[in-house]
Amino acid sequence: MKEAYGFSLLTFIGVLLILMGLILVILPFIMKLGIKLESIHPLLLIWRRINGFYIGTSPILLIILILVYLFLIFTRRLF
Repeated sequence: MKEAYGFSLLTFIGVLLILMGLILVILPFIMKLGIKLESIHPLLLIWRRINGFYIGTSPILLIILILVYLFLIFTRRLF
C-alpha cells in the first residue's frame, strides 16, 4: 500500500474503526443523558434491546467494511 503523509490506508482505516468503536462504547452513557435511540437515524444505528441489553450496529459501517474488504481482495489479485 502506498503511504501518504506517513500513514498507509490500513492505518487510516484502523484509526477510523477504533474511533467508531469508542463511539459505540460511549453510546450507553449518552443514552443516560437523555438522548433516545429512537431519535437516531436508522442508517447510523440499528439497535435491538434484549433483556435490558442493547445490541446495535451501523449499516454505514457494515457497508464501508465490505467495500474495504473487497478493495483489499481485488488489489491483492492484481499485484
